[in-house]
Amino acid sequence: MTQTIRDVISYPIVGEHALDVDPLYVELRRQGPIWVQLPFGEPCWLATSYEDAKAVHGDRRFGKEMGVHRDVPRLHDRAAINPSMLAMMDAPRHTRIRKLTTAAFAKPRIMALSNWVDGFVDQLLDEMARGEGPTDFMTYSWTLPNHVVTGILGIPLSDIPMFRSWIDSMLSNTATLEQRMDNHQKLEAYIRSLIAERRDTPTDDVLGELVSARDDDDRLTEDELVMLTISLFLGGFETTVAQLGSTVFTLLSQRELWQELVDDPALTPAALDELFRWIPSFRYGFPHVRWAMEDVELPSGMVIPAGDPILPERSVADRDPAAFPHADEIDFHREKPAPHLSLGWGPHHCVGAHLAHLELELSVRRLVERFPELRLAIDPSDVEWSKTTMLRSPQSLPVTW
Repeated sequence: MTQTIRDVISYPIVGEHALDVDPLYVELRRQGPIWVQLPFGEPCWLATSYEDAKAVHGDRRFGKEMGVHRDVPRLHDRAAINPSMLAMMDAPRHTRIRKLTTAAFAKPRIMALSNWVDGFVDQLLDEMARGEGPTDFMTYSWTLPNHVVTGILGIPLSDIPMFRSWIDSMLSNTATLEQRMDNHQKLEAYIRSLIAERRDTPTDDVLGELVSARDDDDRLTEDELVMLTISLFLGGFETTVAQLGSTVFTLLSQRELWQELVDDPALTPAALDELFRWIPSFRYGFPHVRWAMEDVELPSGMVIPAGDPILPERSVADRDPAAFPHADEIDFHREKPAPHLSLGWGPHHCVGAHLAHLELELSVRRLVERFPELRLAIDPSDVEWSKTTMLRSPQSLPVTW
C-alpha cells in the first residue's frame, strides 16, 4: 500500500518522563509510519513498530551517506556533518572501516578483558563500600566506562576529566552550537596529538592499531582515522553510563526484579538483555535517521519514496507487543525473544555492544554479590533525571544498603 503525506506533526509530541513510553506513542505504532517534523531539519517519516524499525536499521536500501548534504532531522542545531564519520557511511566504505573496529571489539577479545574490567569494578565498589550514608551510584556509572574506554584506547587517566568535559558538551542538548563546535575542535586536536605520539612511539592499544592501519596498510585516510577515534570515544562512554544508571534504577525501583537476581545470579545475562530492550535509552527523536535510496516497502505495507528520510524510534519499537508479548512488562524468562534494537541492528549495530554487555554484567553481578540489600535511598518518583544529555539517564541515583 502507499500513503499520501499527511499534515506534518511536530515531534517529539510529548516529552519523556523517567523511563516511561507515553501511551500516545503506542497509538502512533498502531497507525504505522507518520510524517513528522523534528525541532531542526527537514521533515521525515517516523517508524514506530518493531518490524518497520528493524527493517530501517537492517535493509541496505536505507542509507546514511545521502544525509551528508541534507538538512538532517535532528533535536538541536549543530555544525555540518563530517562525511568521514563512520555513522554517516554506507557500504563499501562503511564496510572497509568497520572491519578495523570489528576485530578490536570482537567478543573473544572483549571477554579476554574480563579480569581487567572486573578489577575496575571491584576497586570502585570498594570505594563505594567505604562511604558513609547514601552514595550516588551515578558516580560509579560515570567512572567505570570512563576508565574502560580510555584504557582500551590508550588515554592517560590524568586526562579523563578534560576528555569527559568535552564529550559532555558535545552530547548535551542544552549546550550552544558554538560550545559544541569549540569542544569538538578541542577533542579533535587532542586526538591528533595522541595519533602523533603513537607515530613516534607505537603502542599496542586500539588507537595504536588504528594508526598502524592508517600508516602501514593505508586502510584509513587521516580524517577517517580521527573521526573513527572520536566515534569510538563517544559510543563507548555515555551510552554505557546511561544504561548502567537506568538498569540499577529499574532493578531497585521494581524490587522483585532485584530479588530475582539475588536468588539466582545465573539469570543476569538474560536479565540484562531484557533490560536493554525495556529501557528506552534514547530520548524521543534521537536522530538515527536513514534515507531511502529507492522506493522501499516496509513490513507494514507503507512505501517510503526514494530520497525520503525516515527515523526508526527504538524506544517505542522495543515495546511492541507484536514482537514481545506483554511488552511493557520486564520478564527475565522470555523464551527465544526477538533481538532488541537498543544497540541498533544491521550494518550500524553498535561496535561496542560486547564491551557494554561486559561492563553491565560484571557490575550487576558484583553489586548483587556484595550488596544484596542495596536499595534506593529516596522514593523512585524523587529520582532526578538528566535534562541535558541525549540519553535518558538518572542525574543522580542515591542508594544505600
